[in-house]
Amino acid sequence: MAEAAARGSGFVITPLLAWSLGAAVFGSYTQVLAFSFALVPVVSAGIGYSVIRRLAGSKDDNRSRATLYVAAAMISLICAGFGALLCVFSSEVATFLSLDVGTSETNLMILVAVLSWLAALEALVQEYLRAMQKVRQSLYVQFASIAVHIATLLVAAYLGALSIWLAVVLLGISKLVVIFILIVVMVFCQKEEIESPYSLPAIGTLLAGIPFMLAGLAEWASNLGDRLVVGRYLGPEFVAQYVAAVMLLSTIVALGAPLWWLLFPEMVKYTKLSDWKGCKERVQERTTLFVELSIPTLCLLSLLADPLISLLVNTQATGMTPVVVILGLAVLTNQISTGWEYFVIAMSSGKQLVSVTVCCLASGFLVAVLAAPIWGILGVASGILIGKSLLAGSLAYIANRAGFGGGVWKKNQAIVVLCANSMIFIVISITTFFVSPVGLFYELLLSGGMFLFLQMVAYGAYFRLGGISQLQTLQ
Repeated sequence: MAEAAARGSGFVITPLLAWSLGAAVFGSYTQVLAFSFALVPVVSAGIGYSVIRRLAGSKDDNRSRATLYVAAAMISLICAGFGALLCVFSSEVATFLSLDVGTSETNLMILVAVLSWLAALEALVQEYLRAMQKVRQSLYVQFASIAVHIATLLVAAYLGALSIWLAVVLLGISKLVVIFILIVVMVFCQKEEIESPYSLPAIGTLLAGIPFMLAGLAEWASNLGDRLVVGRYLGPEFVAQYVAAVMLLSTIVALGAPLWWLLFPEMVKYTKLSDWKGCKERVQERTTLFVELSIPTLCLLSLLADPLISLLVNTQATGMTPVVVILGLAVLTNQISTGWEYFVIAMSSGKQLVSVTVCCLASGFLVAVLAAPIWGILGVASGILIGKSLLAGSLAYIANRAGFGGGVWKKNQAIVVLCANSMIFIVISITTFFVSPVGLFYELLLSGGMFLFLQMVAYGAYFRLGGISQLQTLQ
């Protein structure tokens, strides 16, 4: 629910900012956020994972709150030191990343440091709530933060006062308000008598969070770092288009979320019973259903890439279809490998998974950095695809060595769906090339209408021949 709300809010915030501020300013806003969130794993130093996870299952609320306060203080000190370092080298950092928001570099670095601090505290609070098994409170915190952010943006836009600075400040305020309210509530709910004394966590406990810091940086490089690369070499307007493309593809992630949410507990049950065959069959059922749903979605988004992105960011986007296809393949590769990833988690401690994730995603990010000056936005997208493919291949190798025994999808059905949608894509692309509809509306109407008609024909034949059966299986 929280993930769906976060992704859904992007379809409100992106057009609101892009149409109010312009595509180039929105691109700069995205660059600032990407840089700020890059610092979150650094300033948190894995403390949220190493310290707060000690509290999992703890029944001593006072002790757990004290641990939370100490962890928050540590993160604040690290962030203050890192922010001072950024201010010293503000000019060099802003020039290297091509960050230009119409103010001094020092003020920009202060804003970045403060936003990173708030994001790190919010992540710490979320980790604390999960460790204490307070799922409902965790959802309330996320929903409240999203609601406050959207509401304040709408009010600012209505008053005509919206700017890139105000947009970033409002994001920080939404996080600060929720964190402040939560901590105040916990303070007033604290018992007067502390049942057990509190001692500072050991150095070894703090150092244990470093691998998680590296994993967080690799995850950032794969999910947000590409935006800084696009901005450095191509400019903020291309960043806006790139972000819009990624946001469109989040619909594919949303398709897989309920399937993977149901899959993991089922896999754990099968692995505890040492039923490898049943585990593999369940993974193949879920993954094949995802393939049957996601490939047509990617086909449609690729066909409508230019008009949809143009509408989202209020600029004329051209040549974005190859970018959406490559990024879409990266998303599909990452999602399809979920079955292997869950099997590795269920059968091992997870340390091997962390190291493999860091190496593969960092390699893909490095390729994106090297390819961006040569192939532009396509080079960045290709680097992300390479990183995701390396990770998927590594997960497949580790999972099969652990006893998974094969692929995660039923090849015949996946091949049929892939071939059918490839033909549909080619037919519609050729038709629109010769017809050349004038205007975004007519382009959407022609391509969308042809896609729906051809999908009905293709899936009608597919069902007639006994194709998709997973929907009945899940029921």
